[in-house]
Amino acid sequence: MEERVLLGKCFECISLLAKSVGRAAFRNDAEQIMQAMIAATQVPNLPKDDPVKEYMLAASERICGVMKEDFLPLVPHILPGILEKLTLAPKEWDTNNINEEDYQGEVNLMLSRGADGKVKVILMQSSELEDLQNALSCVHTFVGELKQSYSPFVEATAKALLPVFEFDMDEGVRDMGFETWGGLCQAAREAGQGAMTTELVAEFMKRMLPKLEEDSTAQHFDVAAMRTRADGVSCCLKKGGKGILSPEQVKGIGTVAVEALQKSLMRREKFETDKKQALAAGKDAPEEVDEEDEDGFRIALGEVLGALMEVAPDEFAGCSLQPLLVLVEKMLQSGVVADRKLVLFILCDFLGHLGARIHAQWQQLMPILLQDLTNADSALRQPACYGISLAAKDPNFAAMAQQAAEILAKVITETRGRSKKKSEKPAQAAADNALSALVNILQNHQASVASASAQLWEVWYNGMPCQEDEEEGQKNNKILVQLIMSENPAALSLLPKLLAILVDAYKTDFAEKETSSAIAGLCVKLGEAKLQQVGAGFTEKQKKKLTRIMREVANPVNA
Repeated sequence: MEERVLLGKCFECISLLAKSVGRAAFRNDAEQIMQAMIAATQVPNLPKDDPVKEYMLAASERICGVMKEDFLPLVPHILPGILEKLTLAPKEWDTNNINEEDYQGEVNLMLSRGADGKVKVILMQSSELEDLQNALSCVHTFVGELKQSYSPFVEATAKALLPVFEFDMDEGVRDMGFETWGGLCQAAREAGQGAMTTELVAEFMKRMLPKLEEDSTAQHFDVAAMRTRADGVSCCLKKGGKGILSPEQVKGIGTVAVEALQKSLMRREKFETDKKQALAAGKDAPEEVDEEDEDGFRIALGEVLGALMEVAPDEFAGCSLQPLLVLVEKMLQSGVVADRKLVLFILCDFLGHLGARIHAQWQQLMPILLQDLTNADSALRQPACYGISLAAKDPNFAAMAQQAAEILAKVITETRGRSKKKSEKPAQAAADNALSALVNILQNHQASVASASAQLWEVWYNGMPCQEDEEEGQKNNKILVQLIMSENPAALSLLPKLLAILVDAYKTDFAEKETSSAIAGLCVKLGEAKLQQVGAGFTEKQKKKLTRIMREVANPVNA
């Protein structure tokens, strides 16, 4: 066994070396190395817990990540053995038919309640569970890295994934299986395999929607599993893309999601009612509802509805919008913070995906966003700011642009003046979204805010950089570099401060690849003499990074 461990560690070292030397240097030896790895796992009479298998799968993931599409010729050699592992599944404890091999080594046990409501014990060897997890992770990586190049293997992989859908022992396994299925949808779509994409999405919905329609009052109702399934539905829809659903499918999915959301709210109401009645009668309170799981399930259902809006906006507006608006009104009336937060998420999806289709409801919905811009709870303030950033791109927002800009300016100024404590991070994330909303108003509704334009721009500049929300940081830094490149007078007057912000953002999660390239281009445009002048007040760290940027511009191959 020690020799097998040593061999496995050799594979690990080779894969780490591949990451170090890069794609070009490793390409010529990759096939021979992978064949050696495969051969090492096919030695006769290997034990179930042979360590080489685990090392080989981990090494394959790393090598695929390095080689990208150059890894494709190796896939046919390694994939069959990996897909075989996806058939591993727990077994039901049966005292009348005990197989000693099933209980060797470490074993995972759990109680499971079947559709008939009866409890049963299921078990799985830890080594087999690890094999399944490693194999699934490997396939997930292949699909994610190769994308449309993986299309020749989509059908076989989809067939092998189906047993994972019913894997009740570990929701993480099922969740990754659903993500991988979504990746298969994307691979087929990007490869131009429209029929295959439609088939994959339809198959997933056929299996998941009936589950989401299960009786939510039954004692065996598993909210955590339902949340995983809802996450899988939204992932599958988004990866499948537009044009894959018929109007009937959109209506069916929308109906299931809205009704499941209603049932979740009813479960909470019933628990609260039963609890009050029990206490009034001097009886024990009913078993606590896991509200964290329920809240997560409701959010996941909201994301399903958002995915439907994204991929089929016309059909959704025609058949699912009205029932959802009725439910939104009910959630607003509940007075529950989590409900209001979910409503804000839904409004953001309305604005992000439905556009003019929701204009008739603006008078009803926009005051909700404007009100929560100043909500004391940053968990509500952040989605409200995000929603305004979306609405501000619409010409219909002109009438409320000035009011919103004044509120946003106050939010940004007050929040950025707070301490740098960890507890303030949610508030700063909300302010990051407020920055995006304010700059969208300034860029799209200049006439509406003309009298205060200079002051509002000053607030935006002084509120930079974004501190917590990476997505908003990417948006704002992109705008910032564009303003400087276009020689905007206000931006140039603050050049030392703003360039320092961009240098800090360069090649971080707060700047997209194109923005980092634009930052490098800006540095070249400014020239060495100007950079020395502007960067005189930079920190030592910023000066070193500026030097690095210029070095990478001069030697792009080594960047």
